[in-house]
Amino acid sequence: MQISDRLARLKAPAIRVIAERAGELAASGVDVVSMSAGEPDFTTPQAIIDAASAAATRGETHYSPAAGIKPLREEVAQYYRTRFGLEFAPEQVIIGNGAKPLLYETLAALVNPGDEVIVIAPAWVSYFEQIRLCEGTPVVVETTPSAHDLDLDAIRAAITERTVAVILNAPNNPTGKIYSDDRVVDLCRLSIEHGFTIINDEVYERITFGGRAYRNPLCLCPDAAEHLVSINSVSKTFAMTGWRVGYALAPLPLIKKITALQGHIISGAPSPAQWAALAAIKNGGDDVTRMCDAYEERLALISQSLTAMPLVRYTPPDGTFYAFVDIREVIGRTVRGEEITDDVGFCEALLEVEQVAIVPGTAFLAPGFVRLSFATGHERLEAGLSRLHRFLAQISEP
Repeated sequence: MQISDRLARLKAPAIRVIAERAGELAASGVDVVSMSAGEPDFTTPQAIIDAASAAATRGETHYSPAAGIKPLREEVAQYYRTRFGLEFAPEQVIIGNGAKPLLYETLAALVNPGDEVIVIAPAWVSYFEQIRLCEGTPVVVETTPSAHDLDLDAIRAAITERTVAVILNAPNNPTGKIYSDDRVVDLCRLSIEHGFTIINDEVYERITFGGRAYRNPLCLCPDAAEHLVSINSVSKTFAMTGWRVGYALAPLPLIKKITALQGHIISGAPSPAQWAALAAIKNGGDDVTRMCDAYEERLALISQSLTAMPLVRYTPPDGTFYAFVDIREVIGRTVRGEEITDDVGFCEALLEVEQVAIVPGTAFLAPGFVRLSFATGHERLEAGLSRLHRFLAQISEP
């Protein structure tokens, strides 16, 4: 059987090694504390479930239009009008099977073989490989070392005649960073100057802390409207990861091309799930507040605990439910006689010694760091942090 070259080139994410071993340990009866999950631990609010049930009962079980049901597209446009003061026609909105397929479809609509897409690191695990699947060339540009903010000089230096897009993600997974307004404006101006598209992944835009507000780039630079695609979803915000509903907003010509592509790939997102998403966006604000309050309480615990731990450095996130921790001081040291050579080795050792699963920064193009999720219950979070502290205390000089 022949395997295509594009899939032969596909690299498994670094997270898989940890996830598979954690699964093996758990299956054998070991008490594994997982702080790796990229999804809320909350159950989807009952009113949203009821909306899906009601939709199915009244017969909303057939194919939807490829772009999604009109009431949901209208509600998304209204949401962006209310939340950000931005005007989009419903025709500029497409509903998809989560944000991930919409990201891939957007890249497929923009990228020709050999075209370049700038990826701002640390970056979510799938950006790099999706670009390669579209036969594009990922160009990795790192953020500023201490603050993880946009490095405009580095981005400017990376732009070539083949640059067709920059992927922007804020609040960022894994760092939780909301980029500085002035740097976002400068990036928008670069997109206008050089004619590339900003693919703006904002799936965590409602999960922010300490009074920090996220603003869509068009709030800061309206002139970039023809150069921006915003991709969002109900997954993180409303604890609906398994419902698989996302949405994108973009200039109409691009939305039409993405819709045509989606029609050939998935036909359309599941109809009952779209009606559930409609109920979430329209009436789920109190649920979002409740979950975000819980995340903020957990963040206080994370921050207090990490600050007291040896050998690590940590800056609290502006948003998301992740803590991104610098473990570079650990590299080269030993635990129980075994050298820790990199962040993957750190995560493997932590799992074997203390049965805590976290994600290596290498998965996010950021070696020397690890990501801890606090989308887990308070008791399990306390246990995981206590075990991590105990693990760090066992690390010896090389």
